[in-house]
Order: sequence, then structure tokens, then C-alpha cells
Amino acid sequence: MKKWGILFITCLTTALSTHAQLSKREIAAAVDTIAAIIHRSYVHEAKGAQIAAAFKAAHQQGNFNNTTTWKGFDSLATQLLRNISHDGHLYVRNDPATVKTLLAPPDTITQETEDDFHYGPAARENNYGFSQVRILDNNIGYIKLSEINISHKSLPVLYAAMQFVAHTRALIIDLQGNGGGGSDIGPVIESFFLKNNTPLLQMKRRNGATENIKTVSWLTQEKYTAPVFVMINNRTASAAEALAFCLQSHKRATIVGQPSAGGANMNEWFPVNEQLYVSVSTASPTLPGTTTTWEQKGVQPDTCCLPQQMVHGQ
Repeated sequence: MKKWGILFITCLTTALSTHAQLSKREIAAAVDTIAAIIHRSYVHEAKGAQIAAAFKAAHQQGNFNNTTTWKGFDSLATQLLRNISHDGHLYVRNDPATVKTLLAPPDTITQETEDDFHYGPAARENNYGFSQVRILDNNIGYIKLSEINISHKSLPVLYAAMQFVAHTRALIIDLQGNGGGGSDIGPVIESFFLKNNTPLLQMKRRNGATENIKTVSWLTQEKYTAPVFVMINNRTASAAEALAFCLQSHKRATIVGQPSAGGANMNEWFPVNEQLYVSVSTASPTLPGTTTTWEQKGVQPDTCCLPQQMVHGQ
């Protein structure tokens, strides 16, 4: 009985703590921490300083006066940061489990716990973003990607999809509504359509450091050489935009649909407190040797519609 009594009191205390109204001090501390992280980490130093100052000013003007929970805080903070910056990679999340991982000592983190997106159970359940792979009428291949999720675990799925469409007359890659994701083993999808070691992007960081992104050198699967059509819309973002942007830049695909969301920057997550983390853009991709990017502009389609014979094929 004593154990159950203690357990009940503990659960009740936790519940009351979870739902307790936030104090002004807690909110102010979170705002100051978020502003400091953005100020020191945002990819463009001057813009980072402006965003941080405007975010603190919004707090001083009373924007958080009616905020009572961390969940409410994350929604309002995200809205304010995006209105200030127009950067879709700048947001706040109320996610204690992720914060715990971010704060964990390095020697306790495995690849799976560090990278739940690529290696967690949800990735497998979502088939690593490969929601449809079909052969349409007229021998047109069709791959629908709900997210970009490429890792050592998902390679067999990618290989199988590309093998299935290998002998088609043309290929449609449908990225409509694809919010992005990424690859932890390089741009493998692009590598099926371009030569190995083809320069794709130059990732520039705030400190001036650059990273040159190329197609992978180790892919031995057969390249796909038939025409490629990539479908995008205004909800195609981030890594999905990068795929469309790179194939378009190398004239390897015709981009079809609407301008994409315009979220080019690469982001990192930083813990704010035990309840919150903030996502901050820390690197900016451009075409190598240029300032050309799709950040806040989106990838511009080459045409609004698929060729008529493909429409009939669907």
C-alpha cells in the first residue's frame, strides 16, 4: 500500500508540475537563451543579431504575457521567429525526450539514439519515405517520396525502387508535400542520375568554412539515363528542394509544378532548457562558386504540367 501511495503522490506531483502555469521568470529565461543561441550560431552573423534582438523585443512588448505552457510557448516562439526571419528552419519545439538526447554525454550516445530520424522505428514504419513505386501506362516509372530519408538502413529500399524503374522510358519523382529530411551518407539519390563525384552544392558556414557536396563515389548500381521529371509544390521543402535544385542545375531533370517552399539552409538543434530545443540555420548551400540558392525563393519549376502522355499514363 505504501508503494502505491508513494507512486500516486509522485504521479500527481508530476502532473501538477507538467500543467503548472509558467512563471514570467521561466519565460524570460527561455527567451534570453533562445536569443543568445541565435545570436552566436545563426549562419549569417548580422541577420542572427537582428533576429535575436527582435525576438527579445517581442517578449518585452508582451507577446508572451498569455503563455501558460511550454507547448503554447513553442508555437508562439516559432511563429514570432518565422515572422521575423522568414526562415523555415528557425523554430522552437517542446520535446523533453529530444532535449534529453541533446544533453546526454557523448559516450552514452549511439548512432540510433543520436539520429532517430534515420534509424528510429518511425523511419522503418514509413518505409524511409518511399510511399509509392509504380510503373504507369506507357512504361513511365513513378516514385513518390514523402520524405528524404537516406541512410545505411534505407539503401536497400532505394536500390529496390531504382531497380524496379530501371527499364522505364521516363521517370517521375513526386516530391509534392515532401518537407525534407536528409541523408547521413551523402547525396545518393542524385548519384543515380549524375556521374560520380559531380559537384552539387557548396555549404557555407558562419565562420567562413565551406564544405563541397558531391555525388558519392562508391555507388556501383546502374545509372538511370532516361528523362526525369520532378514534381514539386509549395510544400516541397529543405532536402526535397535540394534534390530538385541539384537535378535542375545540371539539366538532368525537368521540374514540374509550383515554386517550392524556399527552405535551403541547413539547421542544427540546440537545447534551451529541459523542455525546449531551438532549431537554428547554421549553414547555407549555394551552387559551387556562386551565391545562387533557393533560400526564401524556392526552386522555380520549368513547367506547370507533366507532358500529356504522362498525364494519361497516370
